[in-house]
Amino acid sequence: MSLLLSGAKTITFAGTEMQCLEIYTGEAYTIGLNFTDAGGSAIDIGGYTLTAGAKYYEVDTVVYNDNLGQIDLGNITEQTPQGTPPTITVTTTNAAGGIASMFIPDTLTDGASGRPTIALTNGKGDPSTLVIVSVDVARADTGVPGNTNVNKEPIGFIVRYQ
Repeated sequence: MSLLLSGAKTITFAGTEMQCLEIYTGEAYTIGLNFTDAGGSAIDIGGYTLTAGAKYYEVDTVVYNDNLGQIDLGNITEQTPQGTPPTITVTTTNAAGGIASMFIPDTLTDGASGRPTIALTNGKGDPSTLVIVSVDVARADTGVPGNTNVNKEPIGFIVRYQ
């Protein structure tokens, strides 16, 4: 299972390929999530539990490679301390159609609660902050009763402070 986001670029973080979007301080987003199988048919998510969380990283350089449609990140280190995580809400809107939405609040990038504020240079900040938002998808195992499978689907946000 993977999530594809419209307008996103691809980054690879610790060996995991993910979609990445830019977000500025104070911005909030509602992102549509569509769950489909390999053939593109909707997956009924009626029995799924969807939650989300965020983790912050420092990146010393961010280089955009438009020809390859990718972002190259240099020297990624986990922020310490992480600060107070924002509340990210995931809501199922049409279970049978495999449709949900995730609300990214403006507090994801507000520079408060221990999260840093980084000055911009020509619209971009080096170093910058990378936020990995993970959607946790828990569902009953169809082959082994009583077991719950949990997938963590990562989405990256390059934070630009304004």
